[in-house]
Amino acid sequence: MALTHRWRQVVLIPCIALTAAALQQSVGLAESSTGRRMLKATLSESQKQQLFEARRSWMLSTYDQRLALLQSGQSCLKQAATPEAFLGCKQQQQQGRRQLREQGRRVMNAERRQLGLPVLPEPRHQKGRSRGNGLQES
Repeated sequence: MALTHRWRQVVLIPCIALTAAALQQSVGLAESSTGRRMLKATLSESQKQQLFEARRSWMLSTYDQRLALLQSGQSCLKQAATPEAFLGCKQQQQQGRRQLREQGRRVMNAERRQLGLPVLPEPRHQKGRSRGNGLQES
């Protein structure tokens, strides 16, 4: 009987801990998305339309940049012969995407200020995010 009880402790404790962590994270996500939904609900139809037009205009004006970023990434990956080169390509792509997101946020925040709306907050960076490819920086 003692072995069975020990086995339950070994299995149940990690399961309970993981469940608690998942619930805590989902509550945080629900709170942040609720805040965004409330902010969207307070926009007038005119404001929604103007924000849509600003976003569409920015997306169209940066289309060539985004396409060039993808093409340079593809070229880099094709030429990568080592795991380090592969990682360099990924980092280059991430930096390019990050710069475009920041540029888009600046454009949209300028539009929001013009409409008398609060600016969008800076994104929270996830610390300790795991890498799914098995490659690690040294």
